Parts: sequence; structure tokens; C-alpha cells
Amino acid sequence: MTELRLDLERIFAIDRETMWSLWTDAAHAARWMRPTLTEHGTTRASVDARPGGTYRFEMQSGDTVFATSGTYIDVDPIDRLVYTWQWDGQDEESLVEVTFSEAPGGTRVHIAHTRFDTPESAALHGEGWRGCLDTLASVFEPSNPAG
Repeated sequence: MTELRLDLERIFAIDRETMWSLWTDAAHAARWMRPTLTEHGTTRASVDARPGGTYRFEMQSGDTVFATSGTYIDVDPIDRLVYTWQWDGQDEESLVEVTFSEAPGGTRVHIAHTRFDTPESAALHGEGWRGCLDTLASVFEPSNPAG
């Protein structure tokens, strides 16, 4: 059976050191780790970005809270994060690998999200990640008015 895999890549006009902190500092992650700025309030975030450390993100949309948490497997500062990903109330535990590399004018972020139970789950996570990356750009890229 073929492993279900999601790969996303985007270049941001943000240097690597700053991009790293946007992913590993809870105060920064709370500002962008949500699929939209309009339908979700600020995310409640806790991040302990070290091997064996944990994270938790709680995103609210209306009266509903969507929460995900996991454990960091590998942390290579400014280069790579690997962590588990599990939504509260769900059995599926997937794996996320995020790599950061130099790109003209900023940083290339590549997300490889694997170990999905179904193609539908992979597709939904793809929508969510694309929205989160859009939010990150809207909030932190210097050319965006929200940044």
C-alpha cells in the first residue's frame, strides 16, 4: 500500500532565523497557526521545540475549538523540525517534517506531512496547511499590510 503523503512548498520574504522563530516560539505561532484570519481567532499555543518536547495548538472557530498536539522527534535549529500531529478526539497520528532553506529574497519552507489514514484526511490537512501558510504570510511578510 502506498503511503499517503502531502508535500507543500512556499517561499517567504522572511529570513531563516526569523522563520525558525515563527515556528518554534509559541507567541509567534499563536499569531499564524490557523487556516484563516477571518474565521479563527488567535490560536492558543504552547511550544517546547526540542526532541521529546511537545506542542499544542487550539484554534477556535465560532463556538468550536479544534486542538492538535504532538511530540517533537527531531529539531535541527533553523533547518528542520519533525513532529507527530494528532487532533483531539481522533486516533490518527500523522507525522510532519518541515524544512527551512535559503531562497532568493527569503526562506523556502517545505512541509512533508505523512502517515494519514485516508486520502480525505490528507486532502483536509492540505487545505489547512495552505491556509496556515497564507496566514503566516499575511501576518509576518513585510509586504503585507497585516505584517
